[in-house]
Amino acid sequence: MKIHTTRFGELEVGGDEIYYFPEGLLGFGSVKRYFTLANPTGGPFEWLQAVEPPNLAFVVCDPHTFKPDYQIKAKKEDMESIKIERVEDAVVRVILVIPKGHPERMTANLQGPIVFNVHAKLAKQLVLPGDDYGTRYRVFPEEALAGEKA
Repeated sequence: MKIHTTRFGELEVGGDEIYYFPEGLLGFGSVKRYFTLANPTGGPFEWLQAVEPPNLAFVVCDPHTFKPDYQIKAKKEDMESIKIERVEDAVVRVILVIPKGHPERMTANLQGPIVFNVHAKLAKQLVLPGDDYGTRYRVFPEEALAGEKA
């Protein structure tokens, strides 16, 4: 199927590449279908692109890339709603915010991970309870940036 996107132009996307989000993403509850695109320049970042509207896309990443000890404690009913029975069926990504002109200030929403069922092509954004993780986790810690500027 041909899908028009604002960032990437017209793309040919197979029906088996589209994930269905029964509840949508937070703030975008009416948008239910997305697909992922690898970063054309390589690296750990991906795009989560909506099928409709063409201008809705998010930069996502495996949180273990920058936070190796990241763990989610998902409720059984959350996993059942996207038919995940085994951990091996799941892929976790987090949404990144990259301030224009300041990629070093990039943050990740660790409190709202997205869990993908790679077999059933279902996905869900979770809201993790507690304060273990925040919505604006600095991907590059302040100390690391200070060292680079010195």
